Amino acid sequence: MGTLRLERTEADEVVRELAGHLEECYEALRAQGVSEEAAFSRAGAEAGNWAELRRGVILVKEGRMSDRVKQIWIPSLVTLSGWAVLGVVIWSPLMWESWNAARRGVILFPPLVILYWPWLLSLIFIGAAGAYLSRRAKATGWRVYLSGAFPVLTVGVVFAVTFPFAFVVDAQVAPFFKITSMLANVVSWIVLPGIALWLGVVVEGMLRQKRVAD
Repeated sequence: MGTLRLERTEADEVVRELAGHLEECYEALRAQGVSEEAAFSRAGAEAGNWAELRRGVILVKEGRMSDRVKQIWIPSLVTLSGWAVLGVVIWSPLMWESWNAARRGVILFPPLVILYWPWLLSLIFIGAAGAYLSRRAKATGWRVYLSGAFPVLTVGVVFAVTFPFAFVVDAQVAPFFKITSMLANVVSWIVLPGIALWLGVVVEGMLRQKRVAD
């Protein structure tokens, strides 16, 4: 077990399964009238070749890692890529126009709200795509929702790193404005997009169930 480099939970699972199998063999031999010593030796022999057993455990571990890649990481990268591409397509032209206007000394107030809601509704399809890929790889439960909402988790990590830094560096901004701005950004870029992505996961699950029922 020491050379397998398993995580604690994985190692405990292997130990429990192997111990249960050996204990059943031991009890069966004792019930047949075999002495304790002989039953112990024969039960140990039931494990077979320990090198082969080790290779089997490694194959199971690699299979689980492969499942995690297919069920979580590939769908999560798809949703994150979709989020990024959608953001570039929708927001970049507007931000570029605002930046050019600022260089000319013109303050431009872009129609953010007009673009925000179509962008938010588009996230439902991105969340559904991540859920579809995850469920197609036989994922269930939290793995599906993690895959669908992965972009907002990434944004949350970025905010958690940048906001404290901004509070320290940007001392000229009033504290009440900082907090208000922070809360507004959290709602706009984490809470509402997260709801949209998770709604896509739920809708995809309902459609899947309907297809199975049909």
